[in-house]
Amino acid sequence: MWFIGLILGIWAMLATFGVMDAKGFMDTVGMAMLAYGPIAFFAWYRVNRAMAGEKLRKDMLAAFGVVEGAGFDHFEDGTGIAINPKAKMVAIMARGGYQAYEYSQVRSWVVQEERAGAGVVGFGLAGATTAAAHNVRMAREAAANTGLFLVVKDLDNPEWRVAMSDKKTRARWMELLRQEINEGGVAA
Repeated sequence: MWFIGLILGIWAMLATFGVMDAKGFMDTVGMAMLAYGPIAFFAWYRVNRAMAGEKLRKDMLAAFGVVEGAGFDHFEDGTGIAINPKAKMVAIMARGGYQAYEYSQVRSWVVQEERAGAGVVGFGLAGATTAAAHNVRMAREAAANTGLFLVVKDLDNPEWRVAMSDKKTRARWMELLRQEINEGGVAA
């Protein structure tokens, strides 16, 4: 997303020169809207998306009966996981929704970490733009393959990914799931 912000920032700077050349008030307003309208829309979109994710997170915790911050929940990049030890259930949030599963429905879980390969370098404007796009795509794909992956007994959503960029957090959740599901709920 930072790449889109950069492109919009460059767009606004270039369009600002048009605002300075505007002859009247309406020309100035029109050029300012052309220059800063896409940036305003992008900012609105990001804020709206963050607020929707926050509401979904709160709804999931309330519906699932988990106290926020008690050590049995994790949320990152629009994904999340929560464990309710009393009900012996795991709730997973991704793709704009959430689903709860009994411990017996969780088939397996694994943590993965992937890093983007060596970056591509381009020369000239076209080469640099292509290289930047390629590097952004590689970083995005590596991030999508990093996290906690759960396989559950569900025909519609058999695999879930919970974003966990921190290695220590991934190790903690592996141990938490082992203790809760494999050992009958001895996690504290």
